[in-house]
Amino acid sequence: MIRAISCDLDGTLLDSRAAIRPASAKALQKLARQGILVVLASGRSWRTVLATQRRLNLKGPVITHNGAYGYDSALNQEWHRRGVPKDRAREFVAWADARNIMVRGYLGAHYPVVYNRFDLAHQLCWLRAEDRLVPDLAQSLAIDPLEIFLSGLDPVDDFVRRFGLSGDDYELTIFPHIGYREVNICAPGVDKVEALEQLCRVWDLRPDEILAIGDGANDVRMLEWAGMSVAVGDGNPLAQKAADFVTTPGDPEPVLEGLLWAFPRYLSAPLSTA
Repeated sequence: MIRAISCDLDGTLLDSRAAIRPASAKALQKLARQGILVVLASGRSWRTVLATQRRLNLKGPVITHNGAYGYDSALNQEWHRRGVPKDRAREFVAWADARNIMVRGYLGAHYPVVYNRFDLAHQLCWLRAEDRLVPDLAQSLAIDPLEIFLSGLDPVDDFVRRFGLSGDDYELTIFPHIGYREVNICAPGVDKVEALEQLCRVWDLRPDEILAIGDGANDVRMLEWAGMSVAVGDGNPLAQKAADFVTTPGDPEPVLEGLLWAFPRYLSAPLSTA
């Protein structure tokens, strides 16, 4: 019997414009009202995932930062975290300070998002009220950050040359963008299964009681681990290979299709998108 759903966001519950798919949202809300634990599980930051959870009118556990962080919005408390050791993070920030490179650090839902400096692009386009400028971040950082970001072209290349793509206590992922690249630094080997295993311990669940829904390479282990799994038909082929069910390519509501496959009795009534 499925007691919980672990649902990815980008490309799964969210469409290509990052909008919530309305019929899928209604199905998740209906299942939540019937006692199914609905857990959003994403590589995105805690503040983005919690904002999406609020838009869905849901409360409870979320998995963020690709499994490095678990937070319960109903109890306002962390239930899982694994970050980059603060001493190592201070080394990264000090390196960036010496080159006037902006660093963004996520510490958790009870902390602001911290920066060593605000560059012009951030001030013009991205600055949020909860962003906190901490000029002495390299000295004052007191908690292991969940993720650290820095961006540019030459700065990214220089950072990789200096620190490599991984170490004993960190690993790098490089995201290409138009005109620049961004480095994401996190603890080594974090993934959604790590957080899901902790979720099982805290909420007294078993893997065979969890339905996982996802589309990307970072969902493969989750899809293999869960008792039932659904992959998006337009998603990564490795995710599709790992899943028990693959939705129809081009379906604008892949989560709904997967839920109807997994919960035909619970979702037998039509779901309005009004």
